[in-house]
Amino acid sequence: MVDGYQKITPVAVFYAYAHEDELLRDQLEKHLSLLSRQGLISEWHDRQIEAGAEWAKQIDEHLESASIILLLISPDFLASDYCYNVEMQRALERSSLGEARVIPIILRPVDWHNAPFADLQCLPRDAKPVTQWANQDAAFRNISQELRRILKQIGTAVYSSSRKGNRAFLLKEMRTRWIEGVMLNSLHQEVLIQLGLHEQPGAVANPWSLIVRETNLPERPLAVRTHIHEVYDRADGQVLILGEPGSGKTTLLLQLARTLLTRASEDENHPMPVIFNLSSWSIKRLPLADWLIEELHDKYSIPSTIAQTWVMSEQIIPLLDGLDEVAEEQRTVCVSSINIYRQAHHLIPLVICCRKTEYNTLPIHVELQTAVIIQPLPLRDVDWYCEQIGEPVIALRQALHQVKDLQELTTTPLMLSILVLAYREAPSTDLLDVSSLEQLRQRIFARYIERMLTRRGTSAYYTKEQTLRWLSWLAKQLQRRSLTEFYPGYLSSQWLPTPQTRYIYNAVTVLLAELLFGTPLGLLSGLLARLLAGRLAGLLIGLIVGLFAGLFFGLNEYAPSEVIQWKWVRVQNTASSLLLIGLLVGLLTWLIFGLLGGLLFGQPIGLLVGLLDGLLTALLTGLLGGLRDHQSNEVIRWEWTRVQTRRAARLADLWFALRVSCRIVQWAACCASCWILSWPARPIRIERP
Repeated sequence: MVDGYQKITPVAVFYAYAHEDELLRDQLEKHLSLLSRQGLISEWHDRQIEAGAEWAKQIDEHLESASIILLLISPDFLASDYCYNVEMQRALERSSLGEARVIPIILRPVDWHNAPFADLQCLPRDAKPVTQWANQDAAFRNISQELRRILKQIGTAVYSSSRKGNRAFLLKEMRTRWIEGVMLNSLHQEVLIQLGLHEQPGAVANPWSLIVRETNLPERPLAVRTHIHEVYDRADGQVLILGEPGSGKTTLLLQLARTLLTRASEDENHPMPVIFNLSSWSIKRLPLADWLIEELHDKYSIPSTIAQTWVMSEQIIPLLDGLDEVAEEQRTVCVSSINIYRQAHHLIPLVICCRKTEYNTLPIHVELQTAVIIQPLPLRDVDWYCEQIGEPVIALRQALHQVKDLQELTTTPLMLSILVLAYREAPSTDLLDVSSLEQLRQRIFARYIERMLTRRGTSAYYTKEQTLRWLSWLAKQLQRRSLTEFYPGYLSSQWLPTPQTRYIYNAVTVLLAELLFGTPLGLLSGLLARLLAGRLAGLLIGLIVGLFAGLFFGLNEYAPSEVIQWKWVRVQNTASSLLLIGLLVGLLTWLIFGLLGGLLFGQPIGLLVGLLDGLLTALLTGLLGGLRDHQSNEVIRWEWTRVQTRRAARLADLWFALRVSCRIVQWAACCASCWILSWPARPIRIERP
């Protein structure tokens, strides 16, 4: 099992031997062949040097890179100046530096006990020479077994080092992205407010509740200044965090993540906490374990094999944020997927955040030990918060005591932070003359947006109106898809506002792709067909090209960054139909255009026809690609009237007929060009009068 970004490569083994012992070296190599086949070692000796290569340079390179160096000791080895003074001395130097493992193997009897390598453990067992064993295969087997044990030790050390490096990478990524990038730079981290927590046992699907009848229990307030990691420890890491919008659910999750990151950094056996945003689950609706693996790969750049190992071996603590951000119609399915994951991994901690109202409407609850509800901020905490900031918010603090609606708005940390940022070191007189709560909220948001747009200077590349328009569009798109995070990979043609713009986008992209690939393919097919002479070759090329053109361009559906749900039965039916059509069209074009091939000859004609064939393929495919609309897994809400629906159906029928007709013309042109080019050229005979 590999648990690291670096795949553990075979250990390099270097044979240092005298050529007089080549037969014994060959026997040893045969006994080590299983280690080589299993990918545990890669062997090298000087007989692998190719002709013309510098043998001394080759030996030095492999001697310096080897992890295990086998010294095949014999009288001839000790008598060889190169083996003794060069290979053995350098091997012992690397051994003393800890760069390589040197293993002397006594092949034949010789006085070696006073040699420089005498302090090293020798093989075979008891340093008995191989040639003195009654059965030499037994001696080589002993050597192979000892090497396997040494390789296991080396592999364990490499595995442990790689595992530690990979853990350090993920922990650093978590700390940089979430703790330093989000938590410490969040809106209300200038002064941290201790949130009040109430325990709600009835909010979770505790299997013991049916036995002891613990249903519809009231909220129980927790002790003042109870930290979320204390709740986490008491519940064995199984916690549901509920609260109103902006109440600080994500902040609590980040505080817990910081504590767990510290524990994981100090204890290498502690699972690694990772924050996942559940809003992206609704894109594919995978089983939770598969979704966690995919998120580790996509969001944290973890290789899939490593992510799978971590998830399945329960080395990851999922901190799931935003259950309420999952599409409403898919929220129940998401909870079921979480519960299935809990049943399979009931020992691993799991923390979930969700808005209270959205969670209470669910028909099923998550299977966790406890749930806590974040309480609204009392006025005394809000006043203490402003007092800690000091002079920059004196005017705002006075307004808070005068305007009751303002007190109602500041019951959540998010709104309090927005208010402080909007009116920091600024007058708050515009908050005193409002007539409604909604008007007060809109005024605060307008001031906050203005402050955010100007906080980084006035040298903006875009106007305020452009920025607001584009951000509003992006927010609507994310809300429509139940997403809270934006990645460029989410962009697709479905984000375009109208069907016309999607048609144009599809036409341009497919046309460019086919111009780049279709035209060279046409030229290549023309040249190849010109080189092949004979009617049989023309027939075969016409059939094959017609078949593959139909298969490729018929099955190809251009869908960048979209998740296409393929139905295998439909693909099989389409492939079968196109196979038959390709064969029939190839045969038809052979019959129709076969006679015309005799009139054309020469390589320039082949190039011209090949080019025209490629351009025709590109143009037809581009036009048809622009007309088709992609079918993604998104829910399209049609708002057409019945008349428009009927009109759309008629246009769809006409478009289908046009596509079939153009496909037939395309296949016919492709097959005809191949058949024409394959027709043997006939010389023009001029007879004397």
